[in-house]
Amino acid sequence: MKKTKVFLSLGLIVCGLLTGCGKQTETASVTNAQAQAKDTAVEYQWDFVKKTTGIDDLKQECDEKGELTKLEYETPNYPVNPEETVTKEMWVYTPYGYDPAKEYNILYLMHGGGESEIYWLAGERWGPTTRNVLDNMIKNKVCDPFIVVTPTFNPATEMDIDNAEGAEDLTYVFADELRNQVVPTVESQFSTYADGDVSEENLIATRDHRAFAGFSMGSMTSIHCSLMKNVDMFSWVGSYSGAKTEVDDFKNALESDEYKDYAVKFWYNGNGKGDIAHDEHDEFCHGVVEAMPERFVDGENFAWVDIKDGSHSYQSWVVDLYNCMLVFFKE
Repeated sequence: MKKTKVFLSLGLIVCGLLTGCGKQTETASVTNAQAQAKDTAVEYQWDFVKKTTGIDDLKQECDEKGELTKLEYETPNYPVNPEETVTKEMWVYTPYGYDPAKEYNILYLMHGGGESEIYWLAGERWGPTTRNVLDNMIKNKVCDPFIVVTPTFNPATEMDIDNAEGAEDLTYVFADELRNQVVPTVESQFSTYADGDVSEENLIATRDHRAFAGFSMGSMTSIHCSLMKNVDMFSWVGSYSGAKTEVDDFKNALESDEYKDYAVKFWYNGNGKGDIAHDEHDEFCHGVVEAMPERFVDGENFAWVDIKDGSHSYQSWVVDLYNCMLVFFKE
């Protein structure tokens, strides 16, 4: 298998996030209603962690460890040449005591720009910490045992990206691969509520047991690929540190004939107070809540969480992951 080579300049990605939602941040002013929403802190029923040190105890090694599996799959090379078939990899975390006879909820968890499918679970730097957090959350019954999958929006062949728009395109193009290759591959091999039936009809029918989340460009992917697209397959979404989306485009997608009947069970949004992407993400989310009050109600199926000492870093994003699992798959 060819190694993924995507030339993403970190400075370029940072610049793209700083510029926010394109025209929206340049021309759109925050309405009085939005400003009021920002200034009025919502008292959430969930005990969301708001400091990067808030889950330090969960980062310690657990004696009930989940298992990690690497999956290879074939897919059209959507970003480069959809007529070409390539092989890609993703990683799957199964919880301690995983039983193929049981049904598990499943979270698809995306990395950010310049990273890959190993970031969350399999990488040497952050993989052990993420796995410890998952293990301890499950052992401590913070959440029921669940499966985590870390795919990548990166193409499997060399692709030169020399501008922010080119990088952003990956967060849209992944929608087809997610729907047609990633989800069916995983859920045909692991025990989820799809029960091995990965027909589109059944994946839609089991959407309440499927979530998608990601950070930075992965956060943008969560918006573009599991809300604006594929919301018929995902009921739970987490967006950490990034949006870069027009409110009108978002609203039009969710109110289209294709998706208007699919309610979002919960949309979690988290961002560090010191994060470069904080303000544009904040403005976008509160713009959505104002523009779509029938779809998103703060404190009911929407949350905005500021990580007080947070920045554009893993230490914030793993807290967001924890916060998501306080809510996801619970009704």
